[in-house]
Amino acid sequence: MYSFLPSFEIIHKYTETHLIFKCKISDLLEAASENKIINWKHNRPPDTVRCKELAEFVYNKKQEVDWLFYMIAENDILHIIDGIHRFHSLQIIKRETNKLPDYLTPTAFAPTAFDNNNNADWLYEKYIFISLRKNMSNGQTIDLFQSLNKSNPVPELYIAPDVNQQKRTLIETVVNEWLDRFNTHFTSSKNPNIPNMNRDKFIEILDYVYEKYQLNNTNNYLLSEKLYELNSKLKTTPPKKTSPSALDKCNKTGCFIFLIGREKLQLCI
Repeated sequence: MYSFLPSFEIIHKYTETHLIFKCKISDLLEAASENKIINWKHNRPPDTVRCKELAEFVYNKKQEVDWLFYMIAENDILHIIDGIHRFHSLQIIKRETNKLPDYLTPTAFAPTAFDNNNNADWLYEKYIFISLRKNMSNGQTIDLFQSLNKSNPVPELYIAPDVNQQKRTLIETVVNEWLDRFNTHFTSSKNPNIPNMNRDKFIEILDYVYEKYQLNNTNNYLLSEKLYELNSKLKTTPPKKTSPSALDKCNKTGCFIFLIGREKLQLCI
């Protein structure tokens, strides 16, 4: 059915448009490298912090990967509806294990005294199950997406019926800038402790601020400007009850805005 997945095998058919199939992880990763498997347009981009943690766990534990991905088929391309973080963690493993070993700055994927290689061939031969739906309307896909994410809410930025692409691009650009610059302050925890932040919560804060200042193409620079203004203010005058350890971390990294909680933060920006 899908020539770009040589190991494709149907396991069960619910209907003519909904089936379960299995295929090797190696085929999925190769298809993704050819853009035959992509993230659904309304899905959030993968959280790199969360994906890296998951990739390291999978690679080092070498356990069975009993995952199920949810995808839809459109024009011979598979779109990931649920499982983007797990899928991206597999891509991280492939990327990192394809690098030449660096014995000076070893990573979680580096060879060890007990295992003098850093390949993941054992992983690529594993099979993964995919729940695939075809001929879905956009409304049906959104309903499926929301039902799958009830336990891990997705920021409104991605599920609003009239997603503003300009707004989404701006917010993702700013979030990625802060992720790159202050990586140690971001955590996959749903309830991060000060002075840390969950990426999705940060997206929601910036979404609120975007609307607060009614940003558009002519004044979108204000989003980043307001963040750094508040960061400078909190550096000079941190909250009185800030713990010494939190303040020490902020002084080392230069990131101070996460010294205040989410609700207060979005009001102060």
